[in-house]
Amino acid sequence: MILHLKLDRKLAQTTAILIIVGACNAGHADPTPFRAVYRADYRGLPVSATGIRELRREEDGSYVFTSSAKSFFASVSEQSLFQWNGRAVPLEYRYKRTGIGKNRDERVVFDWQLGTASHANKSFGIADGTLDKLLYQLQMREDLMAAHTDGQPWPEMHYEIADRRRVRTFDFSVTGTETLSTPLGEFSTIKAIRVRRDQDRKTTLWLAPRFDFLLVRLQQVEGGGKGFKLLLKEAEFNGEPLKGM
Repeated sequence: MILHLKLDRKLAQTTAILIIVGACNAGHADPTPFRAVYRADYRGLPVSATGIRELRREEDGSYVFTSSAKSFFASVSEQSLFQWNGRAVPLEYRYKRTGIGKNRDERVVFDWQLGTASHANKSFGIADGTLDKLLYQLQMREDLMAAHTDGQPWPEMHYEIADRRRVRTFDFSVTGTETLSTPLGEFSTIKAIRVRRDQDRKTTLWLAPRFDFLLVRLQQVEGGGKGFKLLLKEAEFNGEPLKGM
């Protein structure tokens, strides 16, 4: 479901965003729209479940980034509405889960004029550059692409994430390269892991530099056999069908 903010609020937030990011590097190209379909397994969803990630640009210049995993019995979806001004600036984040344990429907709204984010009618302070729990993955791709284009070493990546009623730090590190086989063919990827103190949970992402570090595979392993997996099976990149090597 596409979320639309009221026009007056959106205009006010856009003005604030332009002020906040005015000093940021505006030389980065706009994000490339894409739609990727994955074979998904999300914490007990059937192997036949489908995951879809999509980035599109709206008529007003904002972007919507969505991620979902669905089966006949259950679904999980995330959506980030954001502006792009050299980097991602979130406006609203939604998370919805049905059919798996307790249903959840959450929303985080960012107010850059006040420097706050709100969840369940309670606000907390955020610093410039704060992201949401989905949008950091797009920003990570952009950061890796900048290093790759400039011929720099892979950066250590640190993101401040508005998570419900607090801000958390997500840390990532590139650990190497790997060629992956997918239904679309083989992809040369870099492998990035989330660095965390909780050793019972491990998140790994495989990203394809050739396609602006598009996610090819994602795996999150937790204790008790739970986990989350995605493997690319079809995609469109900037409106063109995507194929491996």
